Amino acid sequence: MSNSKQVVVVGGSVAGLFSALLLSREGHRVKLVEKEALEECDSPVEAFEKWDRRGAPQTRHSHAFLARLHNEIKAREPKLYAALLEAGAETIPFTEMTREFFPDEELLPEDDEITLLACRRMTFDWVLRRHISAETDTEILSGVQVVGLEAHPDAETGLPRVTGVRVSRDQSDPLTLEADLVVDATGRNTRLAHWLEDIGADPLEQESESCGIFYCSRFYRLLPGVEAPTMEGPIGADLGYMKYAIFMGDSGIFSITLAASPDDDALRQLRKPAVFDAAARNLPTTSRWVDSAVSEPVTDVSTFANLKNTYRYFVREGQPLALGLFPVGDALMHQNPLAGRGCTMAWLSAQLLSEAFAKHPEDPIAFARALDAEVIRQVHPWYQTMRDQDRSAGELLREEQSGTDPYGFQREDGSIDPKAYMRSMLKDGLMPALREDITVLRAFLRVFNLLDAPGDLMARPDLMQKVLAVWQKREQRVPISFGPQRAEMVSTLEAAQS
Repeated sequence: MSNSKQVVVVGGSVAGLFSALLLSREGHRVKLVEKEALEECDSPVEAFEKWDRRGAPQTRHSHAFLARLHNEIKAREPKLYAALLEAGAETIPFTEMTREFFPDEELLPEDDEITLLACRRMTFDWVLRRHISAETDTEILSGVQVVGLEAHPDAETGLPRVTGVRVSRDQSDPLTLEADLVVDATGRNTRLAHWLEDIGADPLEQESESCGIFYCSRFYRLLPGVEAPTMEGPIGADLGYMKYAIFMGDSGIFSITLAASPDDDALRQLRKPAVFDAAARNLPTTSRWVDSAVSEPVTDVSTFANLKNTYRYFVREGQPLALGLFPVGDALMHQNPLAGRGCTMAWLSAQLLSEAFAKHPEDPIAFARALDAEVIRQVHPWYQTMRDQDRSAGELLREEQSGTDPYGFQREDGSIDPKAYMRSMLKDGLMPALREDITVLRAFLRVFNLLDAPGDLMARPDLMQKVLAVWQKREQRVPISFGPQRAEMVSTLEAAQS
């Protein structure tokens, strides 16, 4: 290939693996540098038991592989898709999601696009690594630490021009891997800002604020001969004081995730296995799944804290901080993991990078500008949406804790509190409409699965009319219980501790 370039991808988690796969498909010579020395495993079960992945702690938590990612892999990498299914991954089509509430509804052809992939993250990574090794010429360097960038001033722009990375194995003297392009896929704890400072680049700017939660996950295995319980209602819910969800995996394994405010001392005890299981038994969606006659835990409780919504601006006013370098995945943008978008966003950012590099392999500044334009158009809106949702959730929780009704929109003077009105519309309009109107559910799931842009569903007149009609009947509807009040849950957790 005449435009074949040498690329170094730093980071062997899913964003790095996607980048290596897509860039190698374009004919580039790719070296993937991975800090962790992962031992070879013959099966995903063995990898789940042996791989620690301290550099990617999220691999021990629940994952959702959204429809956009499912569809891209199925269309572009059929061998990878087949290997995932062979490893035990399962699909969750729209028909399965709608069966309980809309058994007789006529589906649309495009509903086939709304299909999720159910799989443990460790299984996904294991299959993906083997696929890259078998199907591409990517050279994977494991147990290798990147200690900095090699760069020189670009004669035309004066910007630092990255020409490679300095790496070290076992703290030995660094050596240089030359590259026409370096991809930073080192995750949320990237050292990109320090690397840029060392080569004389302008400071890396970023927006970052707390998600307002910590979360805990635990994996369970269905007992031999036991079928998975049917899903009755949503796979998760937000109780205000706590969020929860259940995630289907592969090989008869599923996981449960519980999340709460890091300032809630009582709920911080969810980190303890007995307390976690007690909470799961006290939630209507998960209680049947954790019954001792149905499943058994196969892991301890993993905790993820200090969670932030973060976006890093590598290009400002059309000028990249350095040439021949760009971040992808969590190194570029990461958000509240409860949205389940991480792996799909990793694919999207890697795809945009490979497409921009294919168009501008000889012009690093045109490459950076083209890539940034697409990132701002396709990636950045999801960051803004998640940040705003977390801000609203924080406000709601603070009002509840202060004794204020966050849904009471009628003021004493007769005027309407717009924030409380919208909360009421979401709680008593949109949420029940998802169970009563398949058109609303379809639109919601298309956005949730990144198939449609994250525009406000409530801004669509057709959907707003449907949601409003459901909301106006809120007094006639029997309230749906997604879980106990906080006081009852805290009592349950305290009993479990004792």
